Amino acid sequence: MRSPFFIFFVFAVFGALLSAFTTWKIGMAILILAIFFVVVKRNLIIAFSLFFMGLAAILFPPFIPDGTFFVTGRINQVSGNAVSIGNVRLHTHKGWERASSTYVFVKSDSYPDPKISDLFMARIQKSDGKIVALEAFWTYLPESFVDDVMRWGANISDFIYMHFKEYVIAGSDTLASVFLGRRDVPYQLKQMYNESGYAQIFAVSGSNVWIIAALSLIFLSELVPMNYVKYPVVIMIIIFYGIITGLSIPTFRAILTFGIYTIFKITGRNQSMMNILGLVGLTEVLIDGSVIFDPSFQLSYSAVIGMITIMPILPRYKPYYISDAFNAAIGANIGFTPFLILNFGKIYLASFPFNALVIPILMMIVMEGAVFFSFFAILGIKIGEIILGSGISPFVKMLDILAYLTTKMPLSTVSVPSKMIFFVITFLILSILVLIHFLRSQGIQGKSRKFSIDDL
Repeated sequence: MRSPFFIFFVFAVFGALLSAFTTWKIGMAILILAIFFVVVKRNLIIAFSLFFMGLAAILFPPFIPDGTFFVTGRINQVSGNAVSIGNVRLHTHKGWERASSTYVFVKSDSYPDPKISDLFMARIQKSDGKIVALEAFWTYLPESFVDDVMRWGANISDFIYMHFKEYVIAGSDTLASVFLGRRDVPYQLKQMYNESGYAQIFAVSGSNVWIIAALSLIFLSELVPMNYVKYPVVIMIIIFYGIITGLSIPTFRAILTFGIYTIFKITGRNQSMMNILGLVGLTEVLIDGSVIFDPSFQLSYSAVIGMITIMPILPRYKPYYISDAFNAAIGANIGFTPFLILNFGKIYLASFPFNALVIPILMMIVMEGAVFFSFFAILGIKIGEIILGSGISPFVKMLDILAYLTTKMPLSTVSVPSKMIFFVITFLILSILVLIHFLRSQGIQGKSRKFSIDDL
């Protein structure tokens, strides 16, 4: 079996989901069952799967109950007036208790704007599943080297953004959002992309990281073809990129996934991407099981799983790198559509063909131009900034025009009345397709073999 960690990851998700509606005692029962399969059945795959399922159920942090409480946490992500906080501590009549990661809605006129890694403190009120900050404040506490590095990255981001404003003729705010993940852009611009179905390009995520990694690999392959040299350099490049963009959770996932892939590449051990994805996901679920309810988590993993499973069954044509970009976009859109319905109750029909055919090309061009522009800006090469700033602008404006025209198209946004039913149907259909692909890729043809530690 080539992807045991993916199986462990799926079981851990089920364990976290189970614990969200039951007690930790169910997790203990599952752990006992895992011991039974080790001692009696000697089936390590099932035993490990049940072990991680039970462990995830036990470690699942409790949800914040309805009522008014005081909370503290670290800011993981900022999206409009919603702040995602992790490492949450909740004050109740029992004292300080661990709680699940959550989103807190703060006043939009709060000043200064919250930043990732800030310490967040608030008096909150939860009702109907929504948590609103009655009083909130956040502060920078340089407690570690990591915090200082993140502040250094934010300063570089500000520097590049200022140069975008100066040298990019039109669309500097869009470019800053696409490449740097900036939040301080006009609200109307963000709203237009949200309504058009292209909001994902405003979030620095796995696609950005893998585009940067691919460009770096293409460039370095001509200079240093040795894997043990070029791959570590690429890791340093994408870590640097992650730091200047705020190292959001999706970005960290992508960097960690690429890092694990690089280790296997350097050591010459072939590993399926599904197994690597499962290892990253398993780690994340065990750290904080409540992450499975985060839309970012659901959309990120479903998109990658969609790419891995659907790309192989789609036709390829020359030039292959364009074909692969199209197929990846199609697979990602098919993968995350059910969770888009689940979380937002909407389907963006008009944007789907553009997300699959046009957006990948524009994103690669814009990202490549932004990389070299930033390089020239940091080195102070103004002639390069002037040339690239003029060259990037038409493609950035094409993104803006495409987003505007898509919002004017019929059926650009379709609301799903019974979104849960629709989600279940689409999710089951996609699960069957994924299962068929997974069984085919594992080479399971009515035979089984014993689990080997080499599969890990």
